Amino acid sequence: MKTPSLASFGYSLACLALLALSGQANAAPSEFSGRGVFHFASDSGCATVTRSTDRDCNRIALDVADAQASVDPQTHAIVIGADDHHDSKTVIGDVLLHGSGIAADGQRVPLSLQVLLRRSGTKWKSDTYVHSPVRGKFSDIVLDPYQISVREGAGERVLFTAEQARKVLAQPSIAARVASYFVVVRPSDAQNPAADDITIGLGVGRLSKSVMRASFTAAQSGTGELDALLATGTWNLNLQALSGQIPLWVVQRQLFVFGLEDSPLLKAVRQRGLNKRDTLELGAVNGKGYLRYNGHEQPFANAGASGTAFMRDSFIGLILAWHRSQQVATVSATAPQPAQ
Repeated sequence: MKTPSLASFGYSLACLALLALSGQANAAPSEFSGRGVFHFASDSGCATVTRSTDRDCNRIALDVADAQASVDPQTHAIVIGADDHHDSKTVIGDVLLHGSGIAADGQRVPLSLQVLLRRSGTKWKSDTYVHSPVRGKFSDIVLDPYQISVREGAGERVLFTAEQARKVLAQPSIAARVASYFVVVRPSDAQNPAADDITIGLGVGRLSKSVMRASFTAAQSGTGELDALLATGTWNLNLQALSGQIPLWVVQRQLFVFGLEDSPLLKAVRQRGLNKRDTLELGAVNGKGYLRYNGHEQPFANAGASGTAFMRDSFIGLILAWHRSQQVATVSATAPQPAQ
């Protein structure tokens, strides 16, 4: 029997590698259906304030049982479909893509694009939002070049091209002009604008109305990464309603996408929304999670996962996470260096 040469063995390995790459290149699109939150890989980063190594942070949330979505990472095509019997207020789902850009001060900051979809009969409507931790315009945008389309009859209609997505991230004011409301974010304490405590308002200038206060605190103040802290540390995310007029669908949807809607503790919130001064807290003590509503508490094993999703995927969480990352960077820069 003839012994294979080293060259032929190497050639065989090369062939196997090419076959593996070919299989990846021709991978079938991911198909999602039914009500649920689904994630897929981002090649543009995952909200870098969490420093997570998990690439599956792009999100499709389907709100209704008859919704379907297809994600093709090779052609960068996302297609959403649903039955045509829904009314104009029903959210079919959304697409959330993570990326980044260079802010005016030269820092690269995490950015994300959210496209919310509704369908009434044959008519689709999309609302576009940009999540950014700081204001202004952004350059050198990094974002997976996905095109978002919807199914209409036997065909498809493009709602959002990759180029449109980049332009909206570069100038978030474009999205603000077409959104149904203007979001204003300001520090809760004017004397400490960098604190992990912010107030969110709706409206423009002096006409804006405060609707929510949000804060994030952690027992570990050192240079620990946020994802590790949320998984095993001691932390608290506090959300307080400053108005009883937050739309019910907004409250219900936040509970849905962040994995909180099945909690018996929040049954009344799911049914009627948030009253003024209602307080919802999510947190953990040494990694042991809890959920708290108006002082009533229950154990919550998924606190770490829900907290990570909130700090990465919501615009409130993104701002809080960015504030913390800046504080950590300051602590690291001013910490005494070990003697050489």
